[in-house]
Amino acid sequence: MKSKTMNLEICVDNYESFSTAIKNGADRIELCSSLREGGLTPSYAFMEAALKVGTPVFMMIRPRSCDFLYTDDEVEVMCRDIHAAKKLGAPGVVFGVLTAGGNINVSVMKALIKEASGMEVTFHRAFDQVRDVFEAVDSLVELGVKRILTSGQEENPYSGMDMLQKVVAYARKRVMVMAAGVTPDTVREIVVKAGVDEVHSAASTSRKSGMTYIRSDAKMGHGDDFYLNVVDGEIVRGIKTEIAGL
Repeated sequence: MKSKTMNLEICVDNYESFSTAIKNGADRIELCSSLREGGLTPSYAFMEAALKVGTPVFMMIRPRSCDFLYTDDEVEVMCRDIHAAKKLGAPGVVFGVLTAGGNINVSVMKALIKEASGMEVTFHRAFDQVRDVFEAVDSLVELGVKRILTSGQEENPYSGMDMLQKVVAYARKRVMVMAAGVTPDTVREIVVKAGVDEVHSAASTSRKSGMTYIRSDAKMGHGDDFYLNVVDGEIVRGIKTEIAGL
């Protein structure tokens, strides 16, 4: 396998991580907010700033955390966010919508894909919540989705290797399959054994806030307000090195 065909996508939710990912060789960026909640839609200003750099940037379109079952009002918000990304010149968007029963919501996906006309569409890890992966692949192929992001319905793609292999084999290049959550230690085996088309990682570490005065009894969120999850450039380079050795 030639390394030039194996793109590494890095997901980021702050400008520090965005800059680190670019500097250390990310082939594409998935731009988000709130990665602690699985990734939500980034702000308009963040999208605008990221698109000035030159590296392809795909925009996460996810109005809230929890599940992938959306109301009509939430779908309208998603359509507007897709429109904003298109207006800014984004080459791609990332979204996924399911029914209550764990199937692809074909009718809503059609509406969102229509709004995204001219951009590549990635169906995100909502895929890992579907009832039947093979039925889901067929639906996404028919919808014209470009790629599926999945960890093989497990916490990480190494644990989900068997399912990843099955999905890739069933997809038969009709849709690209991108392994979510690779590391320098696992990426080579995942690529070779599962045969995925691309790989994706948060490549994250955390750093302490630079604040010298902190009121620890006045938290703003459920996590640790004074530790920031950021991209680790060494992890990005490590994954790239492993890919280059394939």
